[in-house]
Amino acid sequence: MEWPGSSAKKVLVSGCFDLLHSGHVEFFQEAATLGELYVRIGTSDNVQALKGRAPMYSDEERLFMVRQIKGVHNAALSVGSGRFDFVEDAKELRPDIYFVNDDASQLEERMSLFEKAGLDVRIVVAPRKAAPGLEERSSTSMKERLREMLAAEDAAKQQLPMEAFHRSLPWRFCFCGGWMDLKWCNELWSGCAITINIAFHEGICRDECGLATSSRKWAAKLWNGGMPKHLGPLRAAQFLWGAENFDAAATEERLYWAGSQDHCGLLFSGVNKLCYAGGRHWPHTVVSLCDPADPRQAAIFAWLERVVHIVDIPFVSRPPGYNSQEVNRLKDPSVPLAEKVRIVRTLAEASEQAWEAILAMDAAKLGKALSDTMAAWEAMLPYTTDPYRGKDAAKSEELRAFVARHGFPHTAGCLFSGAGGGFLMVVSEASVEGAMKMRINTDPVVLPYGSSTIEEAHSAPRAGPPPSKPPWGVATPWHLDVDGRPFPDKAPDASQLATQMWRSASFACSRVVANARSCLLFDSCVEACNSDARVATVAAVAVASVVGVALGRGLR
Repeated sequence: MEWPGSSAKKVLVSGCFDLLHSGHVEFFQEAATLGELYVRIGTSDNVQALKGRAPMYSDEERLFMVRQIKGVHNAALSVGSGRFDFVEDAKELRPDIYFVNDDASQLEERMSLFEKAGLDVRIVVAPRKAAPGLEERSSTSMKERLREMLAAEDAAKQQLPMEAFHRSLPWRFCFCGGWMDLKWCNELWSGCAITINIAFHEGICRDECGLATSSRKWAAKLWNGGMPKHLGPLRAAQFLWGAENFDAAATEERLYWAGSQDHCGLLFSGVNKLCYAGGRHWPHTVVSLCDPADPRQAAIFAWLERVVHIVDIPFVSRPPGYNSQEVNRLKDPSVPLAEKVRIVRTLAEASEQAWEAILAMDAAKLGKALSDTMAAWEAMLPYTTDPYRGKDAAKSEELRAFVARHGFPHTAGCLFSGAGGGFLMVVSEASVEGAMKMRINTDPVVLPYGSSTIEEAHSAPRAGPPPSKPPWGVATPWHLDVDGRPFPDKAPDASQLATQMWRSASFACSRVVANARSCLLFDSCVEACNSDARVATVAAVAVASVVGVALGRGLR
């Protein structure tokens, strides 16, 4: 193809030229046969203003690519703005020809704008065509093709093994208080579960090691290997918990419930205290420390990373067909109620001691809390600490000896990362041979939310007897409302409190309706009721919602 000489006419073309393709090249080269080709490229700011989104490629990248095309005499960013940004360019260049494809819109208006600017410009309209031997391309068809490719990739993700999502899905340790998140445990004594959200580590982040494997599998199904960045951590945890426990709630044929500390621990970053009470599957309060910019929190994170050692158990700790609740003394009618309460109280108080130790950065106290947790597990669910109990004496002894070598007095204490083994979480100021080091993840897993403060962490609800009127509803980090919005004051005045009541009542009513399919709260608010009481419960919540709406409207 031959290009005109320096005495040729000036030819102007304009556009975004974001997804540059062969159709653009053919368009430029056809225009260049009419004279010296001047290309003006719409700026990212102008594209953002017109389309509500910025181009994929920056101004500099698009300009660079266009300048590399043969036949382009001069390329620059447009000096104009708006839909007809090229008019200002035409005023500067004084082109003889304005070259467009036949799918260009508003040609008469473009001609009128040239005339109003006093420009003698001829508009040349050429049919869109592909270069010889090539398929016709357009930006629209390219975008549609990209959407098809992404959809195909999404569908293919469902066939991938879990290892494919090890870096895209979050990880957590249930650090202390495991089993407090189940109603048959916290109905006997109130307490907390402590979770630590961790960054991916090749040696630590493995399935079937007590790191919420089943919940992560449900997350992969629910969100196709990614995370719902439009949801706050509480909302996302609710949906994940509801998905995993649907069978247990909907048909009541499945006896096993996945504890909500799995789901909250995965979705809340940092170090978290999840408070449970009154025979509820869902925490009534969440305290989430996740602010590395706070010097006190940063010191806690660094200290935990230093004194907690993750030790791999060098043999299979869980036999095939393992059932952690093969013996559950809390469900055994022959065990006296007082003994059941004693066991759960021991577990709850150990978890409370662990939380206090974390805030005080006291390794000795933290290690003892983990060891006390292990003892409480053994008293409550014997197969959680010895999966070979009564079945394989040699393996049972091997596992117990391994734990003993890493427990007190050799270290401050230790605890399995999950029922039946997984890893040993060892607390020690000194190094531990062969141990791996976790790194606490403080980056938001989903929609960012504000961290709790150290003061809130100190004043969080503590372990204690079951409340006579346990908290009802959905937990929030207590400086946020249910949608993750910060309250304006730590101590709200009467009008703010009424607004919070309105939000809570409205949300509660919506949840009762939604629970029929998502099972987020249904078990905790009406499972023990008969059908008449269920109707009364729903009616009461609806009335509360109406009152709350009235209060809210009067205050806003």
